[in-house]
Amino acid sequence: MVKKVIATDLDGTLFYPKDHKNMICPANLFFIQSFIDNGGKVIIVSGRSLAYGIKVEKRIGRDVDIVSFNGACIYQNKKVIFSKEISREEVKSIINDVLASYKCLAVAIFTDSGIYVHSKKDSKIILGLSKIYFKWQGVLAEKINFSNQKYQKVLESERIYKILIFFGITKGARNRAMETNKIIRNTYENVESSWSGACIEITYRNINKGEAIKKYCELNHLKKEDIYVVGDSGNDITMFKEFHEHSFAMSHAPKSVKKYAKYSLDKYEDLSRYIY
Repeated sequence: MVKKVIATDLDGTLFYPKDHKNMICPANLFFIQSFIDNGGKVIIVSGRSLAYGIKVEKRIGRDVDIVSFNGACIYQNKKVIFSKEISREEVKSIINDVLASYKCLAVAIFTDSGIYVHSKKDSKIILGLSKIYFKWQGVLAEKINFSNQKYQKVLESERIYKILIFFGITKGARNRAMETNKIIRNTYENVESSWSGACIEITYRNINKGEAIKKYCELNHLKKEDIYVVGDSGNDITMFKEFHEHSFAMSHAPKSVKKYAKYSLDKYEDLSRYIY
């Protein structure tokens, strides 16, 4: 019987501080491996794809379960046990509205085969810089396709689990993302929207990290008090609310995020003080 479970975000959390070469810094890797070796269970809970979550599992070198696409997919014992996509018509409607009405630079759709980006015609320079950025990320980067042609093809043929809207890299872009997120949440009743820095992440209605872990607990007969949730961004707030008793925000997280968590961590490995 698993006594304790860590449900952990990746970027800014397990991946903090960033380690472009090793993916997970030595201190965090040692902590997470020791936790598992001593009978604990780890769930990766991320907005990233399932394919990338499996890469993280290999890096940890232990069996972990994975919640990907902000809760749209749950992967346990090497198989998908739950998934929920957004309807293709809804995806098209949202993206068309966003591109026409809001000042964003690009949109991305997350599918089984990868991540596909569609940009406005005047965003070629930004996308060029994005390619350089993702190359610089090293092992932290996911495979992203920047071909508008492939984007259009995938939009018509594949299951879409998440939409990401990117506004830019400035403070103004982050503020636009935050305000647009509020509008989307109040406009589209069939989707869930969360704000994360200069991006908005959209999934199907009631599909979020908190609900995914709740479903995971029900399927595995786990008690709520045995779940320790850790994160640092807007898409982690649902975890903090649902599992507040053992909720941890990284100290570098925005104040608007940290206020929802019960505790704050300077270092990821500081979790050991609360767990043991």
